[in-house]
Amino acid sequence: MNLWQIAARNIWQSRSRYLAYIGSAAFSVMIYFLYTALKLHPGLQGGFRGAAYVAEGMKGTTVVIAIFTFLFLLYSNSAFVRSRMKEFGLLSLMGLSRGQLVGLILVESLMIGAVAMAAGLGLGLLFEKLFFMAISALLRLPEQIPFYAGPPVWLETIGLFGTFFVLVSLASLRSVLKQNIIDLVRAGRQPKSAPKFSRPLALLGLTLVLVGYAWASIPQPVVIILGVMPVTTMVSVGTFLLMKEGSIAFLSWLHKRERFFYRPAPFLNVSQLVYKMQDNYRVLSAVAVLVAVILSAVGTAMTLYVLTTSDVIRSHPHAIQIIRTGVSPEADRAQVEAVLQKHEVTGLTVSEQEARMVQYWEQPAVLLPYSFYAGVNRAAGQALPLEGPVEAILVVQVFFEGDPNTSDAITAGQLTVDDEVIPLQVRTDYSGRITNNAGQGARTVVVSDERFAAIMARTPAESRLHYLVWSGPTWRSRAMQAAADELRGNYGEDMTTLTTAVEAFHSAMSSMGMLLFIGLFISLVFFASTFSLLYFRLFTEIDEDRKYFRRLQQVGVSTPELKGLALRQAGVIFVVPFLAGLLHSTFAMQALGTLASRNVLLYGWAVAAGYLVLYVIGFALACKGYWRSLQAGLSAREV
Repeated sequence: MNLWQIAARNIWQSRSRYLAYIGSAAFSVMIYFLYTALKLHPGLQGGFRGAAYVAEGMKGTTVVIAIFTFLFLLYSNSAFVRSRMKEFGLLSLMGLSRGQLVGLILVESLMIGAVAMAAGLGLGLLFEKLFFMAISALLRLPEQIPFYAGPPVWLETIGLFGTFFVLVSLASLRSVLKQNIIDLVRAGRQPKSAPKFSRPLALLGLTLVLVGYAWASIPQPVVIILGVMPVTTMVSVGTFLLMKEGSIAFLSWLHKRERFFYRPAPFLNVSQLVYKMQDNYRVLSAVAVLVAVILSAVGTAMTLYVLTTSDVIRSHPHAIQIIRTGVSPEADRAQVEAVLQKHEVTGLTVSEQEARMVQYWEQPAVLLPYSFYAGVNRAAGQALPLEGPVEAILVVQVFFEGDPNTSDAITAGQLTVDDEVIPLQVRTDYSGRITNNAGQGARTVVVSDERFAAIMARTPAESRLHYLVWSGPTWRSRAMQAAADELRGNYGEDMTTLTTAVEAFHSAMSSMGMLLFIGLFISLVFFASTFSLLYFRLFTEIDEDRKYFRRLQQVGVSTPELKGLALRQAGVIFVVPFLAGLLHSTFAMQALGTLASRNVLLYGWAVAAGYLVLYVIGFALACKGYWRSLQAGLSAREV
């Protein structure tokens, strides 16, 4: 039997250990292949809408995936080798030379890498069409991005990941080469010392985490921005300390609760978990931090997506708006009505209003009458009352909902019309614009109809703005999209004369949707890798667990009780880091809410709920495989 046959047999016999590792590596290869195909796609070199930022986004994404995947492969492969030290020692005793042992390890690593790469490339090729369809839908392209899997895509993916697998294979040899045969055989047989609790380290970890949480909860955006790096560092270090010292303290406390501890299930679980947590706290801490990063990153992307599209709607209350300066828009009205009728767009009402530009506290603003303000379609809020000739309403476009939609507070204002300064008593309306954001400034000043008529009476015709707006609930329909596209072709790229809500909405959806799409796929790579780390740790200890469970079986513990014990211990290993990561991400989303002046926790929790579903499914599959592998060795004779 040659080395290739031995390596293949070893991999097959340990397939349960390698399953998650190969799956995560293959998933990373698939994602990298898809993003590389999009990055190198000839269509992205053209001029379609969004091509520039899509190409740049793909470049950044592939770099992030490559770096994280390499670190994951490096750690996992080294851990695999360390877990098999005894096996390598026995092979050396059977006559394998050091060179043959090195060759065997390299062959196994390269075979696993080849399987993962082949699976990843195959899945990438299989799902590329669907991937391009999703990108085309996000960018709202007139035609779907055509299928592309040219030689550069294959060469880059195979070259990068082939290099990764070779490098991690070579790196994993160090721990074997520096050990002699006796050390290899004795690996894993050294007795474990009882875990020791350090009160100062536990207090330090708790303090770091609490200070980080308190800093993230300060309702001041400047403080939040300054604390991004310090808080991340403090919480990460605190998590590492608490995962070790806190687990020992908590389990020791349970050990001292006689009524709880001296029962069959707690007696068996607590005693074993003390050692499991001591062996795994580094991995659990890393997974907790990574889960926090994943949930926070995707929660942030989802928040930006939802809030940006919501703000676009608030800043474009009208389906179509046309502004003309100094001339009547009657010809525009006839043209728009013809296009709407052509595309069978119904449900829109049209309004026409004159306005003019003024200065409000030396800032440009649009002057409009109260009748238009009170009767126009609005995204949110109600019209404020206007009492007395000296009162006015300042309508501002805000990108937060922390303030109330309307404000009854009256403040002093100053309106400058030509050279005349007019003092006002002003109420501020925060509920969104009453005209589309078309470059005239973010402020609108509303005065009484009488004052407005007096001002407009002395306004020359060439200085008058003529607003023509169509409003209604059908602004997001497909027919409206087609009509807007035709109107844009008629009016060109002048975004001042013609604005449509559907264009602004889909433009925001394209950019923010792409951000969410990229963040989601990167997070899935992270998530698959972190889950694989836990799965691997579970199977790394399976030989010790078999011995322990076999002894329990010998003293009369039944098979159902053994299964419950195994699943509870595995549950702790999986659940604790997820809960810690969820808690960290909750405070991170709280800080994001401070920056956005909105309550965004629901978006973060919605993302966490989605990932929890994946986590539970993966945990169920992992436990099923773990118990099956564990049960298969319970009747075997202890070595």
